[in-house]
Amino acid sequence: MFIGSKIKARRKELGLTQTELGQRVHKSSQVISNWERGYTTGIAAEDLQQLATALATDITFFVSNTYTTTSKAMNTGHIHISNIQETSNDRRLDSLIAEYPHLDEKSKDIIDAIVALSKKD
Repeated sequence: MFIGSKIKARRKELGLTQTELGQRVHKSSQVISNWERGYTTGIAAEDLQQLATALATDITFFVSNTYTTTSKAMNTGHIHISNIQETSNDRRLDSLIAEYPHLDEKSKDIIDAIVALSKKD
């Protein structure tokens, strides 16, 4: 499942429209639609973090098979963990994904360049 499908599935699970989600992340409903349909690639890390918060999940939701409902996003007093499918076994990837939003821009650029090069093969 690609990122757009995950955004759409989680949005619908929460009963949100594209307009409502867009308001939460300060984007238009057209941007949300483009993300969900895969028309826009390379969603910025900051946008993914805002989406994760708006969708009451963790940023790793977009790349792993597990999501975490956060108390901040749901305005509740506890955190709830739900498994969609089997959790990814690649701990190195999970670790990198968790650290990516905290990296400086130069480090992000290096990782992005490596990923772009790997796609050319």
